[in-house]
Amino acid sequence: MPFVRQGLLAAMRLPPLRLIVIGLALAVVACGSASSATPVSAETAPPPRPRNAAAIAQSIARGKVSVLVYADRTRGHPIMPRLAALDLWGPVLAGTGLDPERDLERAFITAPRADAAHEAVIVLEHNVPPERLESGIDTLLSRSQPPGTEESGLGVPAVRVTIKGHTRVVATVEPNFLVVLPVTRAREARRFIGTGGFPDPIGAEAAIAAAIDPARTLKGPRQAPRVPPTLRSLEATVTLTKDGGALVALDGASESHEHAARDAAFLNEEIDRTTSFRIAVVTVRVVDPIGFFAEEDRVKANRRVTPGELDKLFTLLSAVLPR
Repeated sequence: MPFVRQGLLAAMRLPPLRLIVIGLALAVVACGSASSATPVSAETAPPPRPRNAAAIAQSIARGKVSVLVYADRTRGHPIMPRLAALDLWGPVLAGTGLDPERDLERAFITAPRADAAHEAVIVLEHNVPPERLESGIDTLLSRSQPPGTEESGLGVPAVRVTIKGHTRVVATVEPNFLVVLPVTRAREARRFIGTGGFPDPIGAEAAIAAAIDPARTLKGPRQAPRVPPTLRSLEATVTLTKDGGALVALDGASESHEHAARDAAFLNEEIDRTTSFRIAVVTVRVVDPIGFFAEEDRVKANRRVTPGELDKLFTLLSAVLPR
């Protein structure tokens, strides 16, 4: 499964970048045929399933940092091999027959903080036939060290696996939904029964990342840009472009118009600090400035990232991610 492999490794290897992922299942409402002798009434038509998977996952994880990926929109885009090169998920499902780029539809990852991936809950919507999914999970069980085990008493089929010292429970909550949880939260997997997944995208976005209290929840190593404490929330929407780049729109809520202006200036300085370095008396920038600006009490930015800039950014990511 495209991001199934990514999502599982994200939970197992605890990458601090939490990139994580999300999903959607279309609710189908049965309707009667006009030629039918006995039309189906409104009373007998099944109600649409609630698209509440994100809310459930955030409730379980107490998630304040979340990433939703419309994985079907990343297929064939050059960003996929760049993600694979970071080696965030490759070793986990290698050889299982599950292909992240082909098999995943949506992925959602949420955690209390960016550096709390061990508490993350991941929801993966996939299109894998039952027999192939079962075979992939069997392979995952056999690769677990110590060997994985089936979990009983959870109300849904589930297995416990340990990859590189990190133990997780992987539950099949619906035929096309997998959920990855910390062992301490495994019993809450049943809460996803009956979920309809995630809302449809509003536009052409391929991913949406959001953080509440980002100064605290996105706090990372010194190399990472800092976020001002007066910024109450921050959301990034990523739309992929045909030339291999991306359009990134950022929107954050500040405490006031005055704070928004200061927050925008602060973020511009931080991005410049973390994406440039000096060689003798020359400053070399990895990417051009993003250009945050204030709009009333909000901080915004709209930036086209070229394929070349993406290459440089992923090179930086590979340098700062823990191994």
